[in-house]
Amino acid sequence: MGRVRATYCLVLLLISSFTAGCLESNNTDVNVDFLSEYSDEIERPDPNQYQCLEFDEWERCWLMYIPESVNASSSVPVLFELHGWSASAFEMRNITGLQEFADEKGIIVIHPEGIAFEGSGAFGDGEESWNGGHCCGDAAVLDVDDVGFLSLLITKMVEEYPIDENRVYFTGWSNGCIMSQRMALQASDLIAAVACTSGYLGFLDDSEYIPIPIMEMHGVFDEIAQYSNSVRIALLEEDSQNIEAIQSGAHENLYDWANFNGCEGLIADSITPNSAYTIERFTSCENNSEVALFTSLNGGHNLYENDACNLGIGWSCWGNQGVFDTHQIIWDFVSRYSKNQTNGSL
Repeated sequence: MGRVRATYCLVLLLISSFTAGCLESNNTDVNVDFLSEYSDEIERPDPNQYQCLEFDEWERCWLMYIPESVNASSSVPVLFELHGWSASAFEMRNITGLQEFADEKGIIVIHPEGIAFEGSGAFGDGEESWNGGHCCGDAAVLDVDDVGFLSLLITKMVEEYPIDENRVYFTGWSNGCIMSQRMALQASDLIAAVACTSGYLGFLDDSEYIPIPIMEMHGVFDEIAQYSNSVRIALLEEDSQNIEAIQSGAHENLYDWANFNGCEGLIADSITPNSAYTIERFTSCENNSEVALFTSLNGGHNLYENDACNLGIGWSCWGNQGVFDTHQIIWDFVSRYSKNQTNGSL
């Protein structure tokens, strides 16, 4: 767990100052409440300003939000939320409203930003993207090391802030979901669980993978990452040129993860029906993990409550209008898992 070491050093200095004063004035009244309160202070980054570092010759940036309830002696989960292709970290945060959810749950949230580079030759170049494997945009064409950047960011945040290293979670939308699943395969030593929306696994090398819980959420009427892709006419040129991108859809993704996680059975052993959605789950998997598919029966590509029409893209942008709470469902899934323990069922 990260701690703000500078704060403690300053507290020790203050204690020394108080002690020196007492010896000179013979006054033994030390304001313990003040010291206790001061020692719990934390330097909070401005949530509306990018923080950046240089990685692999790229400037890589992110937004960070720490609720007021979190202090230096806390040990809280962190949720990384990855934007989709062409949506910035700011736009993703505004669409999903995760910052307000973080206040409610007392968790730290981080919105990293993907790569945008004019002239890469990618379909839709110059738009923020993640290298999820087969997709998407500049990041995939330039083979940007997003796994390396995000892994470094996890380590840096855990070292510098009061984050429980056993409760690092990833979520994301579309290309951000694809990237979150790649992170699961290649950085499972750092991540406790992943739950994301509207994106399929685009990277299949599991040589570094230790099974962790995975849930993908998908809308039946998704017109971008279609729910059933077996007769798909690819909307993105890069997809049409890559056979690995054209899977048979949401259930293929579920079975891929069931295979990676060593789950028992040929079909899901648990199904939760609802008038608005279903949840299919493999629960008997290696390393006390599970794999789940959340299906929104009337959902499109955007499963969040808020519309995303301000992004100016051609596909359906309407949200679920409050039919279900996407972040609550994501949180209910990931928060049951920690690197040092596994809890109940969804």
